[in-house]
Amino acid sequence: MAKKDEFAETRWAKRWTAALDSLGWSSRLQRGRTYARQGNVLEVKVRPGRIDARVQGSRSRPYRVTINIEPLSDADWDKAALAMAEHASFAARLLAGEMPENIEDAFAECDARLFPESEQDVDMSCTCPDWANPCKHIAAVFYVLGVEFNRDPFLLLLLRGMPKERVLAALREKRAQISVVSKADSASSADQVQKSGTESRGQGGGRGSGQDDDQATNRSCDHNSGRGDDGNNSREAGELDAEPDAAKQLLSLIQEGWSFWNGDAAAVESLKIEVAAPEAPLGVIRRLGVPEFWARDRALSNSDFMAIMKDYYQTVTRRALALAYRDTAAADAAADAAADPVDGTASEINR
Repeated sequence: MAKKDEFAETRWAKRWTAALDSLGWSSRLQRGRTYARQGNVLEVKVRPGRIDARVQGSRSRPYRVTINIEPLSDADWDKAALAMAEHASFAARLLAGEMPENIEDAFAECDARLFPESEQDVDMSCTCPDWANPCKHIAAVFYVLGVEFNRDPFLLLLLRGMPKERVLAALREKRAQISVVSKADSASSADQVQKSGTESRGQGGGRGSGQDDDQATNRSCDHNSGRGDDGNNSREAGELDAEPDAAKQLLSLIQEGWSFWNGDAAAVESLKIEVAAPEAPLGVIRRLGVPEFWARDRALSNSDFMAIMKDYYQTVTRRALALAYRDTAAADAAADAAADPVDGTASEINR
């Protein structure tokens, strides 16, 4: 039986019920609230585009509830995965097993919706004799779903057609594609910077004068003091002005590198360093996923790998905190607080 406080208006439960209320079902949904609180929803199974449930009514045999919500198309999911991958904060939290609160923004960017927006988006039925639709049994299932979405928001993505594992795999693939493009752009920018420097060294002539000469001298990758004519220097300045932002950023990074290695050691020593347990436990492991050699060479499941790594990471965290603060009790407490259970994608909910 569900506890009373489980039906509080928490983030995902509130968003779910708000979406259903917007369909004009507010008064009908209230009928199922008591049923849900009483634990009459015996079983809920969530799969792509469909919810199957058993709800105990006034008769001895539970009623069967079916709710169909149109899954997003493969094209929509591909665009949504790209939108999520392009947001570093989205990608980091999702790959760490967390659902960003503003995840709907990624779907909105590609004209897709995470929640149903019209009655046509939802098809539902119940074996009870009640003529109303949604009946109180369906309404009770809606309320229970709100609770489960709050426990595991990835069930929302499953309902819209994509299991958690596939979402994360698509996200990693998109991030890899973005990384390849980014590296290619960086290499192209570096080539352009090198080309600009070569051209500037190859140009020269009589002594120039005026503001153009000063600008060209300051911007040139090869500072040939006083050599060159006004026309050549102006052309060099124009070429560098036309460099893409990426090339300018690369030059800036090179300059920052020199500043770093030739900086003031005393300033570095004054930096405040804080050692703390990670906010997102197992973030790196969840982001990278289970390695291929594990599935190929071991007769253990993916959840076994995560459970083992959880123990390792918790031990390392505890030892690191103990070394940092010389307080084993505080380190144990912090490491325990940082650990969380390793859950797979839940698709079946037994109440």
